[in-house]
Amino acid sequence: MVEHQDTVRPAGSGPTHPKGDTMTRQWLRRLRPDPDLPSHEPAIPPAVVSAAAADLGPEPVRWGLQTADAMAAEVLEQVPEHGGGPAPLATLRRSTESTVLAALRLLLTEGSGDGGHLPEEALESCREFARRGLRLDRVLRGVRLGHARLTQELTTAVERYVPADERLTELRRVTEELFTHADAHAGLIAESYIAERDRWRGSEEAARRATVDDLLAARPVEPEAATRRLRYDVTRTHLAAVLWCERTEDPVPAAERLQHTATALARTLGTGAALTVPATADTAWVWLHAPDDLTGLTDRVRSGCDRAPGVRLALGPPAHGTAGMRRSHHGAREAERVARLAPGDWLTDYRHVRLAALATADPEHARWFVHDVLGPLASDGARVRELRETLRVYLAEERSLRAAAAALHVARNTVTYRVRRAEELLPVATTADSTLELRLALETARYLPS
Repeated sequence: MVEHQDTVRPAGSGPTHPKGDTMTRQWLRRLRPDPDLPSHEPAIPPAVVSAAAADLGPEPVRWGLQTADAMAAEVLEQVPEHGGGPAPLATLRRSTESTVLAALRLLLTEGSGDGGHLPEEALESCREFARRGLRLDRVLRGVRLGHARLTQELTTAVERYVPADERLTELRRVTEELFTHADAHAGLIAESYIAERDRWRGSEEAARRATVDDLLAARPVEPEAATRRLRYDVTRTHLAAVLWCERTEDPVPAAERLQHTATALARTLGTGAALTVPATADTAWVWLHAPDDLTGLTDRVRSGCDRAPGVRLALGPPAHGTAGMRRSHHGAREAERVARLAPGDWLTDYRHVRLAALATADPEHARWFVHDVLGPLASDGARVRELRETLRVYLAEERSLRAAAAALHVARNTVTYRVRRAEELLPVATTADSTLELRLALETARYLPS
């Protein structure tokens, strides 16, 4: 059933769409997201979302962000070079989100279709693509895929929200303006990419990043030359970290907050200057020389590191030499991935989540495993989560009611009741004696989205 727009035309008049007549575009304000699809926290700054909502309304903005997420997923599937972890995905989402909202505002308020300029978030993403060495043809392939998906989604919206007698004209207008918009953007992206690529190629920063890339790819590296270029001794024992900024109203740029936190981390551990490599606009890779005494390292960082607002930190395992830089970094990346699955704590140590990292490497398979082993105990809801956590702690404390009660800050009788209730929810094929699989499922469930 077609919903009709709330416009009034003089009796007997036909559907007219003069350039700049925003009344013909009010259907854009009626866009609504699909309630059956998951929603994610926007990757773009809150100010950009607010500015778009002021023009379009909150629901069309949510529709735009949902569409942008679908675009990013399609681009990632067709051009996997865009991926490589949470940070590159966030960069791609910033580009698609800012571009979709800019296109919607253009269609609603201007109708000129010339595009004019790229959103700053899209420009910064483009510059990052150049620094990462993502080929221009792959970048433009992503632009074309995104444009096609946006056109498809808006075509469906026109068919839903625009009256039948106006639909063909509106489809033509939207298609023409989006084509012009995408064409202009492709040109601006190419110009920005080439300028950044040429600047980057001759920079000391690029030479340092090339050395780091060689180390991470396990390519042969001459240690003395690498040490000179990086101004960091690659032959010692390393502790890698990944730092990233969450969305915050803090006016200090992300790069400054990341550098501040990296410096504070080095100062806390007292191991000399850190090697810091910008990975994306809001993510940095860090290496430090590991302290001789690793006892209580996580507690020392938690209590002593003067991190900047909104910065989260993932630590890798200490490892030695050039191979150790790679090993510790990949551990930190895995700790980052797990931390992003269960947002909350600002500090994550790989050594504390390595089981979860291994178990969630394939999220879909992990979800199947959890549901097979836990059955109804895997369902969502605060009460079931409480039962699941109590059983997890009880088994981790070697079935000690006293130790579990102390860890959970509840009475022993409460632990007894919850454990009994949790065991009643387990499938027949799973018993509390299946300790290995049961404990693994309980640990894994903590890091899987609902």
